[in-house]
Amino acid sequence: MSTSGKGSEPLSSCGCFDFGRMVRWVSPPRLKRDSSLKMTRCHSESLHDSLSCVVQPSADGAALTGGLMEDTTARWRSVMVELGQSGLYVAAEMKKVPMGVGRTVMARFYRDRTWDRTLLVLLIVLKVFAAHSSMVPGTLELQLDEEQPAGTVVGDISAGLPPGVTAALYFISDHEGTGVGTDLDIDESTGIIKTAKVLDREVRDHYNFIAVTMTGVTVEVTIVVNDINDHAPTFPRKRATFKIPEQTTIGTKFPLDPALDADKDQLATQGYIITDGNVGQAFLLETRRGSNQVLYLDLVVNAVLDRERRSSYTLLLEAFDGGSPKKTGQMILDVTVQDINDNAPVFNQSRYHTMISENLQPGNNILQVFASDADEGDNGLVLYEINRRQSDPDHYFVIDSRTGVITLNKPLDYELRRVHELVVQARDNATHPEVTNAFVTIHVRDYNDNQPTMTIIFLSEDGSPRISEGAQPGQYVARISVTDPDYGEYANVNVSLEGGDGKFALTTKDNIIYLICVDEILDREERDQYELRVMATDSGTPPLQAESSFTIQVTDVNDNPPLFDQQEYTQVIPEVIFPGSFVLQVTARDKDQGPNGEVQYSILQNLETHSGWFSIDAVTGIITTLTQLDYEMDPAPSLIVVATDRGRPPLSATAVVKVILQDINDNEPVFESKFYNASLKENTAAGTCFMEVRPRFLFPQRPGLFLGLTAWRLMMAFKLSSLFVVDNSRLIKPERLVKEIDFDTPVSRGHFGE
Repeated sequence: MSTSGKGSEPLSSCGCFDFGRMVRWVSPPRLKRDSSLKMTRCHSESLHDSLSCVVQPSADGAALTGGLMEDTTARWRSVMVELGQSGLYVAAEMKKVPMGVGRTVMARFYRDRTWDRTLLVLLIVLKVFAAHSSMVPGTLELQLDEEQPAGTVVGDISAGLPPGVTAALYFISDHEGTGVGTDLDIDESTGIIKTAKVLDREVRDHYNFIAVTMTGVTVEVTIVVNDINDHAPTFPRKRATFKIPEQTTIGTKFPLDPALDADKDQLATQGYIITDGNVGQAFLLETRRGSNQVLYLDLVVNAVLDRERRSSYTLLLEAFDGGSPKKTGQMILDVTVQDINDNAPVFNQSRYHTMISENLQPGNNILQVFASDADEGDNGLVLYEINRRQSDPDHYFVIDSRTGVITLNKPLDYELRRVHELVVQARDNATHPEVTNAFVTIHVRDYNDNQPTMTIIFLSEDGSPRISEGAQPGQYVARISVTDPDYGEYANVNVSLEGGDGKFALTTKDNIIYLICVDEILDREERDQYELRVMATDSGTPPLQAESSFTIQVTDVNDNPPLFDQQEYTQVIPEVIFPGSFVLQVTARDKDQGPNGEVQYSILQNLETHSGWFSIDAVTGIITTLTQLDYEMDPAPSLIVVATDRGRPPLSATAVVKVILQDINDNEPVFESKFYNASLKENTAAGTCFMEVRPRFLFPQRPGLFLGLTAWRLMMAFKLSSLFVVDNSRLIKPERLVKEIDFDTPVSRGHFGE
């Protein structure tokens, strides 16, 4: 084969690669598009013929001959080759070779020169070639397990060639970073693929490359590295600490750090179990699979946690994968049950008694109370104080807040008070403290003759003489201590109760402490207070008596609903009134007092009754119009008014308000059509009905209602009124002929109007 052109001559074999088709050398990418190099096409006669090409030299001295080229000003590193005229370009790069290798006819031009010859090696751009090749590329998918020793055979590239195609040499695409060149050993002559080292799926799970034969057939090779169970689930920490407050609601979840497994799918983490330390099954585990395939873990409270019974748990958690055999990972979870203030202080006795002499000097200790709290820290630190609101307002006694020792604070006067009743409070030091009361009775000993004395402590929240009307029989109202120093510690005193109309009773167990309690059901609406008198009489001669009178107030509970003056109200109003106009006022009353007796009004909304046309003042009960009323839409709208008190819980009652609207003439008649057409035959008999006109239903919800439609009137154009008439005897009126029509008359058409 030869090529010819200006300044060129036929060349023989040049050692170029042969693709059996027309080729054209193209200037390298780094040369400008207007390079002065001239390209000469050359053709290979057959697959085995040598390819010869000539690039004519330009002014800068570049020359390419017989597939070898040299630039006297700069060494080319790459060129592009176009296969035929298809636009398919193949990359080529320059490679220096020693003298004497690959000699061609170029030797006769440079026989006496010692310049470096270059060998042009074509690197095929595989993806572009595959897109333009006439032959469908082959594909080959291979698999092998990870951790196989180096040299393990993966497969043979020839298995991916099309049927009937063989190859003795492959060009392998190897891009940096794909791992093909470092991890695989590919024999380019045989196509056998082996591992170059032990493969790790967790480092790289697949390999892709393209192999090209000398004839241009491509094979896309994909190697998938299969996972094996070579990793166990691993928790981020071997031991972790977790704090959970006691009394935490059962079912509460606390997220834990999940165990991670480098394997995938079924060989990754599949579940968690508690293998040890779960006393009383206090906890359980729940899992959820995240979008990242990590199996997340929640610790769930499964039983009531009580720090006072058990303050900590040491749980051994185990994560397992889906391998066979399974691989596991463990973590120790130390769960500390945090204290909450769920225990109140407890006195070692509920009532304390002592007797002291009237002449005891201030500063002397009288007795010590003691209370313990099962909580810890500030929640379990007990502090003592005397409730001055309910006892010892004169500060005869003081108490040490830490030790509970009660000390006399000022001189006693037996004649003024022989028994001192103290209400001692023990409270813990929490932010929201728990409080427990104990009673301390201190008797003052005297040998003088004195009448009995009584100490009354009212058991209401504020210590005042009152009781709720909802109190049940047996509920305590007041506590009475009775003493008489003339009879020593065990005074022989008779205590009685007067007044109260049988609603209250007196009870005692030791003739020293008496309790006033409710004996019958109370009703504040019937009576809101009772006068009581307590009398204590000793057994002396003559007997001495002490008495105390007080008034018990009965407090209200919300036991009465509001009551309307009427269960049904009716009001007649015109159809057309402005929004905000007065309709009527409803009134409801509640026998209770305070918030329990305050009534508020509202309207129960109902679209069917058009209650939305009205509004009500929540305080006064005045009903006004909210929007424009429409008799034609609803001549008798109604609404349900609700009266609700402000008790807890609130009570309510309802009343019905019926509003009757007076109609006014606010709508005109409307025809179904504004224009009617009719055709009549000549000589139609008079009285023949040829057209029927209808009014439009003004209100679809009330068909047949035509307000203001009282008569019909016929208006004729072209003086036809003598030919037609409207029958007014029915609601829907036909038009009838009065006399025959002659088509030959000048007037043969007419139109009608209302």
